[in-house]
Amino acid sequence: MREKILLAGASGALGLEVLKILHQQGKDVRALVHSADGSEKVARYTQDIWRADASEGNEIIKDITKDVSIVISTLGKSVSLFTDRGKSFMENDFYANSNLLDDAVKNGVKRFLYVSIKGAEKALEYEVAKSHKMFEDALETSGLDYTIIRPVGFFSGLNDLAIMAKRKVIPIIGEGKARTNSIHQKDLAKVVIENMYEGPDIKEVGGPLVHTRREMADMIAEKIGGKVVPVPQKIAEWGMFLPEMVDDSLSSKLKYFKFVTTNDMIGEKNGEITFKEYLDNLDLEKDLP
Repeated sequence: MREKILLAGASGALGLEVLKILHQQGKDVRALVHSADGSEKVARYTQDIWRADASEGNEIIKDITKDVSIVISTLGKSVSLFTDRGKSFMENDFYANSNLLDDAVKNGVKRFLYVSIKGAEKALEYEVAKSHKMFEDALETSGLDYTIIRPVGFFSGLNDLAIMAKRKVIPIIGEGKARTNSIHQKDLAKVVIENMYEGPDIKEVGGPLVHTRREMADMIAEKIGGKVVPVPQKIAEWGMFLPEMVDDSLSSKLKYFKFVTTNDMIGEKNGEITFKEYLDNLDLEKDLP
C-alpha cells in the first residue's frame, strides 16, 4: 500500500509550503483544512481534502488518520493582531491537535510531527504558549514516534508591523535590543520535511541571520515607510489590560507579543532566505491589508 501522509493546517502559511514540497516529491497527501477558501488553496496539490474544524470533537474528524503513516500538524490559531478565527488558542492549538492525536493513536499512525513555538515551556503564563505546551506533553506521552519543531517565529508573523508601517507607525516595546532569527516559512517547511521520517524529540529552529527587534523595525521602515516608535515597557504593560474588556483573544496576543519581542528568541540556524529578502519580495497591496 502506498504511504499516505496527513497534513493538518494545510492551507496556512507554513502548511501550504509543506504541501508544495510533498506534492513535488510525489507523496500521497490527505489535507485537513478549515474553510472553503482553504480547500481552494490546496486543490491543485491534492484531491484528498477534509474540510473540518478539528477542535469540535473526535467525531468530526473520525478516521481522518485511517491508512495514514505520518501526521504533520501545522494546525493552530494565528498570533496576528489582524486575523482571528474566533476560537481560543486552547481550542485551536490544544483541543484540535489532541483530537487528531487520539485518532492517530487509534489508527496506528507511525509518526507525528508537530510545529509548536520556541519558548513554549518557559512562558506558561501566556495562553499561546500554554496551549502549545499542553499538546507537546500529550504527544510525548502518546506512545507514538514524534518530533516537536519549535520555530522562533515566521517572517510572515511580522506582517503586523508591516501593516502598521503602511499606517505610518511601527511600534517596538522598549529599546528593541532583544534578538531573534525568525525564519521564512519556505525554509521552515524544508526543516519539517527533513525530519519527516526521523529526528530529535524537540528541535528549535531559526533562520539564517540574527537581528535585534530594532534592526528589523528599521528594515520595515526602509521598505514600507513609517516611523519606528519605542513604547516604554510599563506603558505596554498597562496597554495589555485594556483589550480584556473587549476581546480576550486580542489581549492574549498582545501579552505574548510583548513577551517574544522583549526576550531573545534564537534557534538553530537554518535556511537561506533573509528578512531583507522577504521584505523586498513583499507585495504591499496583495500581502498586506
